[in-house]
Amino acid sequence: MIYIRSIPSPPLNAYIEDLYYLDGPAAYPRQKVLPVVSANVMINVGDAFNVYAPGQARPFTTCTDSWWVGVWNTYHSVDWPPNVRLFGVHFKPGGAYPLVGLPLSEMNRQVVPLAALWGRGATDIRERLHAAPTIQDAFALLEQQLLLRLCEPPHNLRVVHHAITEIDRSHGALSIRALSDQIGMSQSYLAAQFKQFVGVSPKEVARFYRFAHALRLIDGTQSVDLTWVAHQSQFYDQSHFNKDFAAFTGLKPSEYVHLRRRVAAENPDYPRALPMNLPVE
Repeated sequence: MIYIRSIPSPPLNAYIEDLYYLDGPAAYPRQKVLPVVSANVMINVGDAFNVYAPGQARPFTTCTDSWWVGVWNTYHSVDWPPNVRLFGVHFKPGGAYPLVGLPLSEMNRQVVPLAALWGRGATDIRERLHAAPTIQDAFALLEQQLLLRLCEPPHNLRVVHHAITEIDRSHGALSIRALSDQIGMSQSYLAAQFKQFVGVSPKEVARFYRFAHALRLIDGTQSVDLTWVAHQSQFYDQSHFNKDFAAFTGLKPSEYVHLRRRVAAENPDYPRALPMNLPVE
């Protein structure tokens, strides 16, 4: 599968991590998508695919056109078609609000048709991306359309972005009480701002960052000391580490390491292209 990404120009780069394009057969037809603390827009110009919640035998949605993916606090699984072709937008945590204009908590664990938010414009942008002569032309078009929908961010969004930066800097290990005191907001008010602009509370955001840091410490090509990983990632103890790992991935840490090693051996480039995706065994 071809994976191409593009960093948008200012001011979009303050809210968007990257634009991306996927094309070709998936390395694994069914994949588990691990959670991240940000929204994602996907615009499908290829065949439809199915999305499953944990433990479900039947898909809860079939994605044919375009959709928003909200923040999930656990994994979900995707059945890719034989040939994938889609464009996407990875938002930064708290970055989607100026383009969607509603509390992000309303989209938690949701896959929402883009037409429900952007109306006829969702169909228009999909058709124009499909007709774009080159991938770079398509990225330029997508960036232009996102810029047209970018609204003036509310003042408190800047406060939330500052708080996220502090959480990221500590890999999710800082005290939310201390963070609230530093910002000059009560914990309850800060939590309300996070739920509006990010979708989840500061404590939950810290949990995402702590888990992501643990994943970065696991190299699928090297031996791994999971006790060391748990300690370096500031988990309370091994039980806490195991519990969060199961919640986010549906796997024990040792099972995850085994799977990463197999994937690294079979498809060395796969983890770099889609680092938060895993094959479903």
